[in-house]
Amino acid sequence: MKVLVLNCSPKGDMSDCLKISRAFLEGLCMTDPTTDIIYENLVDKKINHCFGCYSCWAVSPGICCQDDDVNDLLTKITSADLVIWSTPLYCFGFPSIGKALIDRLLPLTCPEQKANEDGTTYHPDRQKKDIQFMLISGCGFPNIKGNYDALLLQFEMLFARKDYPRIICVEAPLLSIEDAKPLTIPYLEMVRKAGSEFASNGKISEYTMNELMSPMLPADVYRSMTSSKDK
Repeated sequence: MKVLVLNCSPKGDMSDCLKISRAFLEGLCMTDPTTDIIYENLVDKKINHCFGCYSCWAVSPGICCQDDDVNDLLTKITSADLVIWSTPLYCFGFPSIGKALIDRLLPLTCPEQKANEDGTTYHPDRQKKDIQFMLISGCGFPNIKGNYDALLLQFEMLFARKDYPRIICVEAPLLSIEDAKPLTIPYLEMVRKAGSEFASNGKISEYTMNELMSPMLPADVYRSMTSSKDK
């Protein structure tokens, strides 16, 4: 299996979300040691904004006209079996560097418009290969509802499957706190279990995903702790 990790965090290798992604892949590799993994820190890449020129449709189909790092990233995306978007939650969505790459995914689609069964419209993929996309995300809130609605919907609409594998870690800043290790070590072990499940079954069990979406601390305790640090 070829895995591409797109690290959308401006913190690069210091990202809390990347700790989760690495733990997931540790579990995956324990079950499937032949896995080939590529990590890309988007903050280290030159990713210009999309010009909206549509040359990737009309002039050079499937190839962006811009001379930056995106065409190389697109090649890596289409060569992968699993693409992991490893991203913190910024303003209820992707950080700007991740959103910039998402805008630049246009060369991977065709200009034709087709209808879904529900009557909505989409552009078909240019590539026929079945690439699986996964979301691994962390945030500084103690709850998912009301915070992740937009990002989860956007990811579903972009990558077209309601049952896509995902790990959503609330209270993610705890992963960088030494005193929180009694909470975070078991959490990361559960993440490794998720990776092993994915390697064995091609998916993460609903039970494991739900466990990983649960807060490590009660919400009121976490809010009190973070609020006291802000004063």
